[in-house]
Amino acid sequence: MPYEPVRRMAAQLFAGALLAATALPLSANAQGAPPHAWLFGTWAGGILPAPPDMDARECEARATFVVTKDMVIHSTLTHPDAIENLIVSVRGTPNGTIFALAPTDAKPETIAGVPDDLGFGCPQPDVLRVVRVGPNEIRFPDCTDFPSPLVRCPPPPQ
Repeated sequence: MPYEPVRRMAAQLFAGALLAATALPLSANAQGAPPHAWLFGTWAGGILPAPPDMDARECEARATFVVTKDMVIHSTLTHPDAIENLIVSVRGTPNGTIFALAPTDAKPETIAGVPDDLGFGCPQPDVLRVVRVGPNEIRFPDCTDFPSPLVRCPPPPQ
């Protein structure tokens, strides 16, 4: 199942991401906050549509995208392990964020003799453009491997 690899990674990063998100100012434009601070945490969907009524546990189990200060982690439909990309640079835009990503160390799996794509299916494999659709919803425009919106996973109940 394509979500299994990211589930383990997301579980480890989920607590850290929540801690980081609560320690940072809410506005990414706040002094000292990185331009992608608003994305910190775990996201589901993108590859397939996210169910609209997921609770925190179900969302974490379906996580396909995790953002931290220094890296983005994602899964693909065909790759069995979490794919990590270090962030080379990041800049804010009026409606989102643009990442320049370092190549991943992950090795492509071969499926029916064809190596899988370890990226997002974007026109430039080392650039990820994220557009905010709503307060907890984003898209990766022009990225064929993530045609659906992604939704932010809610925090676990206290």
